Amino acid sequence: MARSSPAAERELAVRVGARIRQVRMIQHISQSKLAKDIGICAGPLGWIESGKHLASGRVLYRIAKQLNVRIDDLFDDDNAWESSAPAISDAVPVLLPPLDTEADAGALKAAHVVCQSVAEQVLALEDLCGAVKMAGIPLYLPFTPTEAGAEHLAARVRQNLGIGSAVVCDYLELFESAGLRIVFMEMPADCETFCGYDRLNRNAFFFINSLLNKQPERQMFRLVFELGRIYWHTRTLYGAAEAQAAADEPVLDEAQFARRFASCFLMPASAVLTSVAQLGLTPKTRTWDILLRLKKRYGVSAHCFALRLQDLKLSWGDMPKQSPRRYLIKVGNGPFHAENAEPGGNRPQLAMNGRLGDLLLQAEQKAGKDQKAINAVKRVLRQNAVKLEG
Repeated sequence: MARSSPAAERELAVRVGARIRQVRMIQHISQSKLAKDIGICAGPLGWIESGKHLASGRVLYRIAKQLNVRIDDLFDDDNAWESSAPAISDAVPVLLPPLDTEADAGALKAAHVVCQSVAEQVLALEDLCGAVKMAGIPLYLPFTPTEAGAEHLAARVRQNLGIGSAVVCDYLELFESAGLRIVFMEMPADCETFCGYDRLNRNAFFFINSLLNKQPERQMFRLVFELGRIYWHTRTLYGAAEAQAAADEPVLDEAQFARRFASCFLMPASAVLTSVAQLGLTPKTRTWDILLRLKKRYGVSAHCFALRLQDLKLSWGDMPKQSPRRYLIKVGNGPFHAENAEPGGNRPQLAMNGRLGDLLLQAEQKAGKDQKAINAVKRVLRQNAVKLEG
């Protein structure tokens, strides 16, 4: 059998070493601790991570086991989100490619491996509890990929959740009560959220960067943004025969659709119009202070709320969508342009991993004295920086 060339072996060693280092750092494990746990010295592990040496099969097995990932994850160089990639078993949740992120490809790849590992532990925990795995709302609904289609879908999802156009204070509790799996965990810089679809159980996973805890409005918007992406994904799975957009309707791409869905879901048109009418406001009498008070009702950022006002033609001035990050309101007698202007979050910090904590407590009580399986799940979750105090 032909041997690999030295250059190919070197490339493989560098790739595998970099992947080991990325996953280890995401899990906040020091190099010396990992080396000790797998029974080697820190020096040889450093050589492995730097690509100077490709570990033996035995050492790679120990590393993968300690990091709670598959050995294949350390070797696989394919894009995990390529549409042409081989189909994954329905038993394994499919993580969707992240959108609207500035994180580098290596960090995203390592975060993908970690999120996949955590998803498997959540499934195992549900098995230990005997919990219902299917979501309490349908995660496939037909729609057209237009602005009107996104608004209509948002209204239908709200209806399925039983809230109509009501303003809700705690969407996180609402989603978790519907059986959606929401996991807060530390992620690399610029990695805000991941989502994944569990085709076997018709449910979804949402991974949110817990380091954004000082930006709860951002976390909530990103959560609903990812929910919109789940509906986009299931449409590609089950909606081949759906009607397409009319010829005169601009077709949105996935990111545009998800943003529109999130905006319409969090700020229903009828509710926003009612809020404005109740105060007798007109576009030219609306001020920055009023905008800040109104946006608190919806738990969104001033930027998001102002864009929604612009979308509903409630902005002062006729400057629609000159810039996706610019909005125009009135301060005193003159116009005020704001680029990402935000005085700070008004939404209370989100209670992280409430349903996950409930599942752990239930599993512990059901297991009685034999806590071995529960402790194994806890170890993996903590190792992957999942917050368990929620």
